[in-house]
Formats: sequence, C-alpha cells, structure tokens
Amino acid sequence: RKHAQAHRWSSTVLPSLIRPFMAFKRQGVRPTTSTSTGCSPCSCPYVRTLQVVCVFMDYLQDITLAVCQCRPAATQLIQHGVFPCAPVWPSLAVSLDMLEFVAELFVHVAPNERAWAATLEKYLNVRGYQFAAKDSLRRRFANALSHYQMLVRLVDIEISKIVD
Repeated sequence: RKHAQAHRWSSTVLPSLIRPFMAFKRQGVRPTTSTSTGCSPCSCPYVRTLQVVCVFMDYLQDITLAVCQCRPAATQLIQHGVFPCAPVWPSLAVSLDMLEFVAELFVHVAPNERAWAATLEKYLNVRGYQFAAKDSLRRRFANALSHYQMLVRLVDIEISKIVD
C-alpha cells in the first residue's frame, strides 16, 4: 500500500499540482477562511463530499470539498492554501505557509519532524484543538512535508524550463 501511494504521489498527484501551486504562489494573497468550496457544478457522474481538517499554525479548520474527476481533492486543497497528507482522499491537510516555514527551518537545524509535530500538537491542544489519535499528526505531517518538498522541486524544474 505504501509503495502504491508513493507511486500515485510521484506519477499523478504531484505533476497535477504544479500549475495550481504556481497559481497560488503567484496570487500572493492568503486563502479565505471559507469552509466549503464554491465550485461550479460539473458533469462528472460521481461526486463525493470530503471533510478535511486543515492544520494552520494556531488553529484547525474543517473544510468540505465536492470531489470528482475534474476537481481532485489535492487541487482544491492547494487552492485553499493547504497541502494534503494523502494523495487521493486526505482527511488532513497542512498550511502551505507552515510547510514552507518548516522546510526552511530544517535547512538551518537538524530536521526533527517528531519534535515539530509534538510541539505543534501541544500548542494546538492548549488552544482547545484535539487530534483523535496519538502520533496522527506526526505521521501525516511528515508525509505532507516530504511531498510538499518534492512539489517545490518540481515547480523549480518547471520554472527553469520556462526561463530557458
């Protein structure tokens, strides 16, 4: 399962996020606090409602997505300013700003996702936000950070192609 998920990230999901991520970064504005997407209806035969917990630096926010073939969850989440922790049906997403901060932090100090996630979880718990399972945030945060960093590298490659 882990191998199949990694393959899906690298072969399908991350390449499909390059343009939406570039568009989000180009906007230069922070996402709205809307809890649902106001997407126009499509003609896809199968539309599923997906609840996603979004982790920001000082709060959690639940959003509802209408997911189908033409509106994948990962693309919609990037448009909301968060990165999914799973390639297809994520239940948790992490703020792009936070991932950018942590990626930069880990350039200057020894990477320690366990310590970061434990600190963030404690920080959010003090503010009244709870996670259902122990280590739930750590595993999913590490997954999001790893794939976010891959996406940033893919975007850098895409920009190099455009410039050259």
